[in-house]
Amino acid sequence: MHAFSHRRALCVVAVCACLIALVPAHAGAGPRARSTYPQRSTVPRRTAAVPKLSYYGGHVLSHVKVEAVVWSSWSYPKSVALTGPKSIASFFAGVTKSKYLDWLTEYNTPTQRIGRGSLEGVYTVHPSSADNGTTVTSAQIADGLQSMFRSGALPKPTTTRLYALFFRRGQRISTSFGNSTDDFCAYHDAIPYGSGAAYFAVVPYEIGNRGCRPASTSFDNVTTIVSHELVESITDPGVGLNRLAWYDQANGEIGDICAGISSPAAVTGGDGVRYLVQREWSNSSRSCIVTR
Repeated sequence: MHAFSHRRALCVVAVCACLIALVPAHAGAGPRARSTYPQRSTVPRRTAAVPKLSYYGGHVLSHVKVEAVVWSSWSYPKSVALTGPKSIASFFAGVTKSKYLDWLTEYNTPTQRIGRGSLEGVYTVHPSSADNGTTVTSAQIADGLQSMFRSGALPKPTTTRLYALFFRRGQRISTSFGNSTDDFCAYHDAIPYGSGAAYFAVVPYEIGNRGCRPASTSFDNVTTIVSHELVESITDPGVGLNRLAWYDQANGEIGDICAGISSPAAVTGGDGVRYLVQREWSNSSRSCIVTR
């Protein structure tokens, strides 16, 4: 959610400002909270109070299993590779097995412990033309995902699975809380699936997107924004269904608090490669951190 969550919302947008103000006192009650990584130019001013994430009873992704999903085609330049030794795939594989996730144990719940995760697969999917135009709405993303689950194009949702959806150059993502051209860099969401939910992050094409340049290189920009959505999806995956887990009513989610006000930092992945990520809010440290 930042520059740097249909019904829900890397995120902190002007839109987020009002969304945050409307966060319910209890999970599942009141207006919907959202999770977006706002563009830098729309980041709202925060309150003077020290942020604090509170637990509202929702689900967390205890050992996240990431599915990297290319929506139709990968159109990033060679500097942002999908697979290979330093790529989006290696980023997910390395960072989910790193100290970047270890300290998130401070956000364990009475019934769940957060630990390291894994990259499970990399997919290129082919949505119907109705769900793959120049503008793709949040409703079309939900429709496309449900169709892929039914056809077997993607593995079915589980309580720990996260779909990271990457869109091509020239596509604009449109939602009820703004669009990727003017308002946000990325967001994470959830849709009902059976008796549970499907959790996913939406990553519009980032290069050249105004307000979406937290780092100095294209690859680092993408990993910084994606890391924001990854950690927020772990600690508050059900925000899109109004089933809050860890949330600050004044400042949003774990990544929102730090988006745009702290510099990205490097973390060494489980593969030994250094990746740039966003700092995330630690209640314990009362600051934005990468590792402890």
